Amino acid sequence: MDAADRHVLDVVPVGLQVWEATGGALTLRYANEEAKGQMLPSDAGWADTLLDACEAQQAATFELEAPGDEWWRAQITPLGAGSILAAYWNITAQKLHERSLRASERLNREILSGLQEGVVVADTEGRVVVANEAAAVIFGVPLDELTDRTLSAIPVDLLDDRGHLLPTEHLPLVRALRGEEVSDQVVRFVRRDGSLLWVEVHANPLHHDDGQLYGAVASYDDVTARVEQDRRTRHEADTDPLTGLANRRALERTLAAALGRAGARARSVGLLMLDLDGFKAINDTHGHAAGDEALREVARRLSRSVRERDLVARLGGDEFVVVLTDLGGRSGAVRDSLERIQDALAEPIPFAGANLSLGAAVGVATFPADGGNAADLLAHADRAMYAAKGARNGSLR
Repeated sequence: MDAADRHVLDVVPVGLQVWEATGGALTLRYANEEAKGQMLPSDAGWADTLLDACEAQQAATFELEAPGDEWWRAQITPLGAGSILAAYWNITAQKLHERSLRASERLNREILSGLQEGVVVADTEGRVVVANEAAAVIFGVPLDELTDRTLSAIPVDLLDDRGHLLPTEHLPLVRALRGEEVSDQVVRFVRRDGSLLWVEVHANPLHHDDGQLYGAVASYDDVTARVEQDRRTRHEADTDPLTGLANRRALERTLAAALGRAGARARSVGLLMLDLDGFKAINDTHGHAAGDEALREVARRLSRSVRERDLVARLGGDEFVVVLTDLGGRSGAVRDSLERIQDALAEPIPFAGANLSLGAAVGVATFPADGGNAADLLAHADRAMYAAKGARNGSLR
């Protein structure tokens, strides 16, 4: 190597060494100023590696740990005649960063594994890149079937609170991948084995420091017990405990909603209010158990006499109300329903070897002819019912 070559190599900001192997011995023929000023690897193991490289004359790259917790990348270039050029780059900062990342990833895995909530992270392509064991349990699949899969490939259907399948664009993680923040969305999971869970989902987009979206994260919390308890509580609050029919509270809410829909669609609503004839005699003659069974059977017969979308409610005692929703006209639909109800109630009720007989006085009101709100319709039907009861013929009034 002449002086000009040495001068060029001396100013290169990379540690350079030229090694030569002769007769099984390794000799350093040249080191530039950068190499002389660094604590390069010099242990016996590295010397053996250099000797082997001189003899093999093949290009290679190594990562080496030097004293002082320093890390180097060494690139070997064969020069022929048993010589090699070794170039060294200090990669300590990179190694420390990688070590920090590994520690952070390990910590994140430990944190995620300890969470009771399921956590799923997806990239912008909708592929799951991170998920914890709790998420796998909620989704009902092994963890390895959840990670590194697209959201569409996960065997879980999400339903809304009415049991309708959520469109893909309404899925929490998909919404978050569009930049939306999703909070407290309660959905129903239908898992691969057919089991059902109510799940509360929170989802947020993930952005780089420059604002660019790189993914989304969602948490999943099994709230089945809470939702079912809430539903039981609402059902109990809205249900007559003896007959299982809607009570006055549910009647008023449902009737108001039906009137709102009918008003918007220029439709009508029918209201039948019934007061049973003969109920007191059953109680007095056969006892309260017979009276209770009579009320339950009346509830069943009324429910069978109307459409699924209609409502049957018990106001209390021996008074019932039927709401006929979404009617096109007054006379035909209401009268047909009334006739079915009267026919159903005319059949005796068997109880403990006896046949219990009941009749009913019925008052009718229709929206919008007899009132524009729930209170007016109930009042009109009540007056008509008492008029019919006074006449003792259960006729339509």
